[in-house]
Amino acid sequence: MKKISMLIAGLCLMGIKVNAQNSFSINGKFSALKEEKKVFLDYRIGNKRIVDSAVTEKGMFSFKGSAEAVPVKATISLKAIKADPAISYIEKILRRDEQDFFLEKGVFNVSGTSSANKALISGGKTQGEYLLLRTSLKPEMEKSEPLREEMIPILVKTQGKGMDTIRRLKELQKLMQPLSTKSNEKEEAFIRQHPDSYVSFSLVKDRGGIIEPGTFEPLFNSLSATLKNSGEGKMLAAKLDVVKKTAIGITAKDFSQPGLDGKMVSLSSFKGKFVLLDFWASWCGPCRAENPNVLKAYNQFKDKNFDILAVSLDDKKENWLKAVKDDGMPWTQVSDLQGWKNQAAGFYAITAIPQNFLIDPNGVIVAKNLRGEALVKTLNKFLSAAKPEGG
Repeated sequence: MKKISMLIAGLCLMGIKVNAQNSFSINGKFSALKEEKKVFLDYRIGNKRIVDSAVTEKGMFSFKGSAEAVPVKATISLKAIKADPAISYIEKILRRDEQDFFLEKGVFNVSGTSSANKALISGGKTQGEYLLLRTSLKPEMEKSEPLREEMIPILVKTQGKGMDTIRRLKELQKLMQPLSTKSNEKEEAFIRQHPDSYVSFSLVKDRGGIIEPGTFEPLFNSLSATLKNSGEGKMLAAKLDVVKKTAIGITAKDFSQPGLDGKMVSLSSFKGKFVLLDFWASWCGPCRAENPNVLKAYNQFKDKNFDILAVSLDDKKENWLKAVKDDGMPWTQVSDLQGWKNQAAGFYAITAIPQNFLIDPNGVIVAKNLRGEALVKTLNKFLSAAKPEGG
């Protein structure tokens, strides 16, 4: 019994030691902050999301906790204790005062004046690498900040936008484009120069929402074997493999799911027509914003051997039905009501929506992820010469 007790005690101490080895502490100070504010720390341990908070005292705050065995991306954000009711929800989202950093075991310091976004977060090998990346991106960040600040009130104002306002928004987006392109080039250079960094892995993973194999695969392959063979690395490799099987020129994989009336509908039943396979959900804001463009395209081409099969990633039928009615979508709708576990979404490696695939009458994928005017332009290219059904 004594030996068993000693063994249990040893295991308990071992557990404490392991936790201690992976523990972290964060000490922060906002030197110009006079009023109390709430600081949030948001990160993940495995599939579990951890959100911790602290109230500043004379601008100071601290956190303690257990980290993953490997570095994870975390977020520090600063918010007023009492929300301003005059600020809309959209503006709050666009003006979030937050900064990402890489959390691992050890001591971290947050040093700033009154903003989390502009604070210096130091501590840990991976965060040191991240600071190198941020330093290289600083010229683009500084140039884009005033453009972004000018865009926010335009984006917040949802009604009454005149042509001058819309024109200015397009001008700002055009000015932002080369800055975004340059930032992407610098990030890709960082990935190639730091193949074993978790910062590089995070950058590659961020590009895994909607994978374009031609650009994604070389970046993924530039990572070290250690990162590629990690659990998340293997998941990305598997997703890349599926995406390559749904590339342009590949025959679309068939599936069947219940329609609005509960009857089964298969993709193969549309063979002989051009069909837009569209993945969306009632809760997806960008999807709902894109639906008027899809409706416009449907009305323009529905008599030219064209149809749409929409797959909803909803898990509640009433939400799905209401969205179909509210958005006035007359085309075929299906869903197995399994949310992100939707079988067809798995076949097509869907981990972000909206996404769509244009499939020709022979069942071959001829275009992907068509939005707005690009959707009409591409459909016009393929369908302008097509005869109406029965013609």
